[in-house]
Amino acid sequence: MGLLSSSDDIMRKETVKNRVRHYNRKLHVDQKNDEISERYAGDIRQYLDYCLKTDQSDGTEAMLDYLYGSLMEQKVKKTTWERRLAAIKKHLAVTQRIDFKREAEVTSELSAMRRIYGEEGNADLIRIQGKSSVNKTVLLNMICKLPSREKAICLVNLITANRPNEMVRMKVKDFNLKNQTVDVYLMKQKKWHTKRLTQEAVNMVMVYIREYQLRYEDYFVGRVYKGGRYESVEMSVTGYWKSLQRWTGLSGYNFRKSQVVAMHTAGADLSTIAKQTGHKSLETLVEHYLTVSDSTVDKYL
Repeated sequence: MGLLSSSDDIMRKETVKNRVRHYNRKLHVDQKNDEISERYAGDIRQYLDYCLKTDQSDGTEAMLDYLYGSLMEQKVKKTTWERRLAAIKKHLAVTQRIDFKREAEVTSELSAMRRIYGEEGNADLIRIQGKSSVNKTVLLNMICKLPSREKAICLVNLITANRPNEMVRMKVKDFNLKNQTVDVYLMKQKKWHTKRLTQEAVNMVMVYIREYQLRYEDYFVGRVYKGGRYESVEMSVTGYWKSLQRWTGLSGYNFRKSQVVAMHTAGADLSTIAKQTGHKSLETLVEHYLTVSDSTVDKYL
């Protein structure tokens, strides 16, 4: 009888432990599902401003009204429209607990709006115009005139062809300057990837680390205040974009595309380019980054 009682107690304790563990897991997963990406902030804010302006409650009807106006009145590009839709859907899913899989009428209206984009008169709205590349030599000359910190960051961004969200997450410990490499966490693919650095980039990173006394765990970009004081924090993607604009007048994607085009022009094959940039799909690389230049076309006219 005592043995049975002891066995029952053990089973009850294990059951309680399992329930607690399951609850904590679900709580953690729910918290992650309720996180709204920073990249949605601007679009959500514009939508909520529209709700206030038109005296509408925040919900699916206001969302459809806003998106219809975006299409018919503002004539926004389809890529912008889809981005707005994704942001508002996430906002409503988190704040209103709306399950769009159950919203058949909403899905039907959204499908109809997408068909409007396919009409002949809206051809310009579906044209995709990516960030332009810049002559790499011209860009390097511009970067070389920058102060040490800005120069180091821009050189690394150019040579690695990193995305902005990859740049702001890099730390000093990710660099292996002896081997001229840096480990980059690819956010889209959720994996680490090693990229090569030029000797010039390595030299400038060393100067930057020395001048600002960066430590092993410090963020590579971080934040620097007007007095020159460095703070090891993860800069926002928006903040990084503004910094690049201030330093060079360009965006991180101008840098990324410029490096891809420069490597391709120099004779690198697609696999070699993808190894440096971290592209998983060669098709994406060709479609969005590699186009025949006007000068090449001119030679055959």
